[in-house]
Amino acid sequence: MQHDYDSLIEFVLRNASTIKKCVEIKKVESVNGGGHTGGGTTGHSRISDPTALEAIRKVEPVLFIHCPFGAVLNGRRDERYIKYPEKWLRVEEITRNFYTRERDDEDLKSKMVKEIYTRRYLQGEYGEKWNITCTNLKISHGIYYSVVRDIIRFAGLYAAGLGIISPYSRY
Repeated sequence: MQHDYDSLIEFVLRNASTIKKCVEIKKVESVNGGGHTGGGTTGHSRISDPTALEAIRKVEPVLFIHCPFGAVLNGRRDERYIKYPEKWLRVEEITRNFYTRERDDEDLKSKMVKEIYTRRYLQGEYGEKWNITCTNLKISHGIYYSVVRDIIRFAGLYAAGLGIISPYSRY
């Protein structure tokens, strides 16, 4: 089955702040859980040490989140299920730093790439529409989507390196 990693990568790049909030909420929820382990049919003795359990839960990675997005309809928003959200936040951070960093020898092409990244991923949940960016930067939609494709490929390769998507997938 072919996964749609392109749309997942786009979602992560556009919604990093929301994902970060969801991770923080999930960590707080797990900390507020019970204060004991074992007992019952597990074969382990029941241990009650809320302080130790809280510390363990704070450092444990969050395995998944349900991240809300889109407009509110009838008091609800759509949600996207994301596995390993902290690793995805790392992918977003590395990608953002790579494409928006200041360079000593910044040429016209790197300025354009930086501007496309900023307009598409850092200006709200949906970013600026491609045709407005193309008009403002005086570039064709082919150049625009070539840059977007490179950004997605960069993020996909980093995600594959972290083991959160298959290195054999098409991204």
